[in-house]
Amino acid sequence: MVMIWNKHHSDLRSLRRTAVLVAVSWTLLCLLSGLVYVGMEKGRTMDLAHKEATTIFNKDKAFRLWATGHGGVYAPVSEETQPNPALSHIPERDIVTEQGTRLTLLNPAYMMRQIMDQYEKLYDVKGHITSLNLTNECNAPDEWERRALVKFEKGMPEAFEVEEREGRSWLRLMRPMIATESCLKCHADQGYKVGDVRGAVGVSLSLEPYKKLEAKAMRVIYISHLLFWLLGLLVIALFFDRGKRRIAERLLFEESLAESFEKIKLFAYSVSHDLKSPVVSIHGLTKLLEKRYGDLIDEKGRRYCREITRSAEQITKLVEQINVYISTTEHPIDVEELDLKDILAQVRQEHSQALSKRAVSWHEPDQLPLVTADRLALLRVFRNFVDNALKYGGEDLANIKIGYEEDASFHILSVHDDGAALSADACQKVFELFSREAHSQHVSGSGLGLAIVKEIAELHGGKVWSSSAADEGVTFYIAIAKKL
Repeated sequence: MVMIWNKHHSDLRSLRRTAVLVAVSWTLLCLLSGLVYVGMEKGRTMDLAHKEATTIFNKDKAFRLWATGHGGVYAPVSEETQPNPALSHIPERDIVTEQGTRLTLLNPAYMMRQIMDQYEKLYDVKGHITSLNLTNECNAPDEWERRALVKFEKGMPEAFEVEEREGRSWLRLMRPMIATESCLKCHADQGYKVGDVRGAVGVSLSLEPYKKLEAKAMRVIYISHLLFWLLGLLVIALFFDRGKRRIAERLLFEESLAESFEKIKLFAYSVSHDLKSPVVSIHGLTKLLEKRYGDLIDEKGRRYCREITRSAEQITKLVEQINVYISTTEHPIDVEELDLKDILAQVRQEHSQALSKRAVSWHEPDQLPLVTADRLALLRVFRNFVDNALKYGGEDLANIKIGYEEDASFHILSVHDDGAALSADACQKVFELFSREAHSQHVSGSGLGLAIVKEIAELHGGKVWSSSAADEGVTFYIAIAKKL
């Protein structure tokens, strides 16, 4: 009963460890999934902002190319639009219409600066045109722009970063302006040639609208993952509770089974004790009767005496086998390192007379390993296997062959005989208690020998089985765990 309770507590601990491991794994999985989705959402936010900044840049580029293609545009002189000193070398920088309106030439840079200022007021998007070779100090680059301009001259196609400014996050995008033929009208005196990096146009885009959309998406991610996590924990808790109930039910069943086994064991001990004394008396008295009064009894009477004696011996063996079976299931094994050659030599010696009398050849491998097992238990295994071969092999029995195999976890021992075969059904049932083939009822036996072998195999962490085929005899196998 103590062993049952220990196993119960061990199973509960194992179930609890498994539940905790699964819960931790589920938590880590949900956390990892959440981090991946958060990272994807942040990346999506930056992609959208980058696409908008690129669209604004392309719009500015289209305006600039249009203006460059037309050589600039004329606009009325006003407080905001004064003649550009940088264009003083152009004869027609300033003109007067027939109506007397003063117009001044706006080069693409001047025009873009005014468009950018207007766009910033309307849409909170800052634009900046700049260069390392300035004609207007108001276009001077800041430190980040200066580093980008240097890299543009080395071939970098774009500069991109997020910065904190004015208490907000801004995405900055900057791309180079490449000098074309039409650009040289205003910038040839600066030494530019077609294909040179003349400067760059930058866009500063506020990320606040995107951050608000991102925050909404983040809330959905957090809530959905939290719900999935809680749902997973609920499922794990339900399985844990179900497992606990099953362990409790099994405990009750095993306690009931153990109690029944104790009653059966007491009954078996009582029967074996109560049977043994009268059987021994019957056996002794029958022998005495045959010895002292054999001359007064006819042949039929003497045959009856022999039958009584044989039956008494069979009952005595049955009682001994019952005691062995109960002892096997009750007592723990005492494992030690054993030489299989020594075990087989002892079993062969015990059966030498029967083997010689029936001219049965004994075969075993030349080399056998050391195994860790209970010595007495292993002797019982081979005794039972060899006894079965000699008892049920029939007249055709000529060879008993010992075999050995192994895999990563088990020693696999076998005993093959070339005698009578077993049916497929018998191969399945032969290790059950009191199992006997119908055609073998005339052979004395208790039906407990192979059941004892099965118990021994299970105590050694292994199993037993048999195989048989017509004209090939029977092979019994026992697998013993290597690690005990």
